[in-house]
Amino acid sequence: MRYIVIIVILIFNFASAEDTKYGASFLELGVGARPLGMGGAYVALSGDAPGFYWNPAGLAFQTSFETAFMHADLFKGLETHNYFSASMPILGGATLSIGAVGLFIDDIGRRYLDDSDYSGRLNNIYPKLTNTEGSFSSYDIAGFLTFAKFYKWELDMGWQYNKIPIEAGFGVNIKYINSKIDDKSGSGGGIDLGFITRVGFYEIFQEEFLGNFSLGINLQDIAGTKITWNTDTKHKDKIEHNIKYGIAYAQPLKFISSQITFAYDIDTKYEGGTHLGTEFLFRSTLALRAGAFYGRFTAGAGIYLWKFKVDYAYQSHDLGNCHRVSVLFGM
Repeated sequence: MRYIVIIVILIFNFASAEDTKYGASFLELGVGARPLGMGGAYVALSGDAPGFYWNPAGLAFQTSFETAFMHADLFKGLETHNYFSASMPILGGATLSIGAVGLFIDDIGRRYLDDSDYSGRLNNIYPKLTNTEGSFSSYDIAGFLTFAKFYKWELDMGWQYNKIPIEAGFGVNIKYINSKIDDKSGSGGGIDLGFITRVGFYEIFQEEFLGNFSLGINLQDIAGTKITWNTDTKHKDKIEHNIKYGIAYAQPLKFISSQITFAYDIDTKYEGGTHLGTEFLFRSTLALRAGAFYGRFTAGAGIYLWKFKVDYAYQSHDLGNCHRVSVLFGM
């Protein structure tokens, strides 16, 4: 991973001002051990403190103050991934939230090209690198300010049906991104818009054993987000627009006072990708999870005691399996 960062720096030194499309890729890692244990299939389930990342509309369903944080050492300790958020309902069915996500890499060995001939440097870069004394660090940080609003109405299906209560949330993220590699830094801002609707199947079909269906969508970076660097060429990284679609169904298991949830998400960014997840929650105390994040296996567990929720997530990866722990406190 450290060699990858070095190559990025060399590219910055010689690249033109043309935009590149892989800006702020650290934001694709996800936040929260519960969502990540479910493969990142959380667009339709968002409704707690880490929901600002997955779908800002989900915060509209919060009923009390929550704060959460996560820490993880990724890829055998090469990177540190952290996040923090705090959210609180306010008047009129609205919720406000602040959040921050950060990725940090330290002790990157400094290397230089050992000649002045840069032709073909990217095709044969490693033989031309020599070790020198010293090291540097890099970081990527994003701050989020989120506003969400809750709505509820009844859908009249006609004389032979009951009126169906529908709950919905709308949300917006305003985010600021700052990145630094050695003495080069870049920054930019973006906007996300989210929507979630939830309806009880038991209300539609008049069957008490049925559960709740949710549909969510998150329009990320809709206004166009660019990270402008302080290089000589004012290099810009462009964050591609992304639409995240998600559906989820939560089925009560009343005979054991439990619940099982299934969720599925689709991303449109780059070539597109899918997220699949499931969660079994036993007596609102113990949770077991599994999923697939872009085809990579994930798993997790959670323990809910008093006002604390402690969650763990495992994710397989070619660069090294990842383990994450997050803690949520709710009033």
